[in-house]
Amino acid sequence: MFFQAAVARQELARHLATLNYSISSAAWQKLCMAIKRDLQAKRLRPNVPVPSRRNPVAFYRTMVRETGSVGQAIAAFAHDGAWTSSGGSFRLATTMGIDIYEEAERFLELKQRFTFLEIGAAWAGFRTPISRHKCNDIASMSDVFADEMGQRVFLHFTNLTPWHEALPEGVYEHPYVTAAGLRLLERQGVARGSVDIIYSQAAVYFETDHASFMTSAGRLLSEDGVLIFNHRPEIAAELDVLAAQMGLLPSKRMHLEGMNGDVVRYQRKHNPIAQMPILAADHPIQIYA
Repeated sequence: MFFQAAVARQELARHLATLNYSISSAAWQKLCMAIKRDLQAKRLRPNVPVPSRRNPVAFYRTMVRETGSVGQAIAAFAHDGAWTSSGGSFRLATTMGIDIYEEAERFLELKQRFTFLEIGAAWAGFRTPISRHKCNDIASMSDVFADEMGQRVFLHFTNLTPWHEALPEGVYEHPYVTAAGLRLLERQGVARGSVDIIYSQAAVYFETDHASFMTSAGRLLSEDGVLIFNHRPEIAAELDVLAAQMGLLPSKRMHLEGMNGDVVRYQRKHNPIAQMPILAADHPIQIYA
């Protein structure tokens, strides 16, 4: 894992340099910690909560159980542990009353084409599918739209490190990409103004450069695109200003408990496709990424 972390740091630094992006030392340190969490999460079953290393007994027992190795469990203390290993899902959108499948169908009906991007999708549902009959994640979506994949439906997702060796036609992983560095995708075949939905289950929450993220996302979104992600509640006003500069307005925002913060849906000021009603949450809801 030390070698993989070194490679990831090198690749991320190279990508950021390609964009002439200057990252602060504090932000780089957080990014390096995130790389280690990313690598460790891949060793665990999807969506397994990992105790803090401050509780060494619980942490050790969890790592032994999940890795099946005492040596790996002990070595895990040298790394920044994952909060959870992510299988990838659309649960955050579902909590807001947003059905990604219905959104995709709407775009396909009116535009004859649909492009989706998830930031930090991890396994994206390909390791342990929830259901192949409902669009709960990228994996199930690729099954539902199997006949359209690579022709009218294109599913992209980013990760800090590579998670997949092979993917179905029309599904593309973009490793070594941060939320702030989404502009890199324009160099990897994702045309500016071509993405209909940009979604993040948790990755954007930990992004430190919100301005670069909003600018990059705004560049990628289509003229009627939708942006869904969660963020710290205290930066809501700042995000709304940044969104307005990119021609985006908040159509819905919900407050969730814990590290989920607020989840928001932005869309273009004149969006004939996205016509979801604004619903209020009666109670805060806890979601695990």
